Amino acid sequence: MRHENRNARRQALSSLLDFIIAIGLCVSLTGTHQIGWANAQPQQNPKPATSPQQEPTDTIKLLSELVTLDVSVLDSQNRFVTGLTQTDFILFEDNVKQQVAFFSQEEVPTSIGLVVDTSRSMAPKLNNVIAAALRLIRESHPEDEFFLVEFKAQAELVQDFTKKIEDIEEALGDLVAHGQTALLDAIYLSVQHAQKQAKHRRKAIVLISDGEERDSYYTESQVLEALRASDVQVYVIGFTAGIGADQYNIFKGTGKRKISRQEKRARRYLEHIAQATGGRVFYPESLSELDGIAQSIARELRAQYVIGYYPTNAERDGKWRTVRVELKPSEKTHKASVRTRSGYYANPLTESKRAR
Repeated sequence: MRHENRNARRQALSSLLDFIIAIGLCVSLTGTHQIGWANAQPQQNPKPATSPQQEPTDTIKLLSELVTLDVSVLDSQNRFVTGLTQTDFILFEDNVKQQVAFFSQEEVPTSIGLVVDTSRSMAPKLNNVIAAALRLIRESHPEDEFFLVEFKAQAELVQDFTKKIEDIEEALGDLVAHGQTALLDAIYLSVQHAQKQAKHRRKAIVLISDGEERDSYYTESQVLEALRASDVQVYVIGFTAGIGADQYNIFKGTGKRKISRQEKRARRYLEHIAQATGGRVFYPESLSELDGIAQSIARELRAQYVIGYYPTNAERDGKWRTVRVELKPSEKTHKASVRTRSGYYANPLTESKRAR
């Protein structure tokens, strides 16, 4: 009898091991449809929730159904317009006017990803790009956190989130330009990383690239979908000049540069990405402009307005809702333009959100 029991236990254990191996194979196979960082960063443990006492400037203590928008207002000279109040803004969701329930213009910390193109075509510009990135982090809020991604044929997370400027400086100093360009993969993976791992509510990606796309697994539509599903703003510094041409080809007597088909396509990529998130694209005509651009991005991230509303359409049906912010005409808002993300998905609330 004891011998029979031992055999029964042995058979049960064997069956259990076969089941575990089968599950492992299924998980392995279902995970092959996506790609990750080139350096295969291990998954981080979820960060514990931060109490309002720890970060009073970064917590909006309202119900989770609240839709929050980071809004930039620029005048005709592309300077940030400050001093506006809640009554200066008009909100629409799916063309239906909404009531503003929350308004603020406090400087809050931001989680920022620096996403740097280190493909072969960026080699002549790389030192200036690194200098501009350093200027950006030095101009930022003291509580900002940063991560650094470089991309060529693959995207690599070379420095995870840190508040230590010296960590970013060291990582930037190790960048080397060569190879092809997986632009869309870099954007997709960086936005996903910011969305999942960022500590602060306000999140942004600063993409520095010539806009050429050659080796990505993800498509443009997949990237735009990921951007719409996130609350990550994307700012772009685009070095598109001369793509697809042997030289700049200035038209005689006009002073205008001929833009190739490839460059038009690169600009379309970059502008769609920025517009979907309420970000902004800069096209420096010379490397000397980088310092000022870095300062502009840092100032804008610090000075944005935060506007919140409870949608009149309370259905959490997972559908896309368009969002539009307008300015009431006044002396301050004359010729000003407003930017924010283009919308959001009204996904069902999770149990954790309902409990807040």
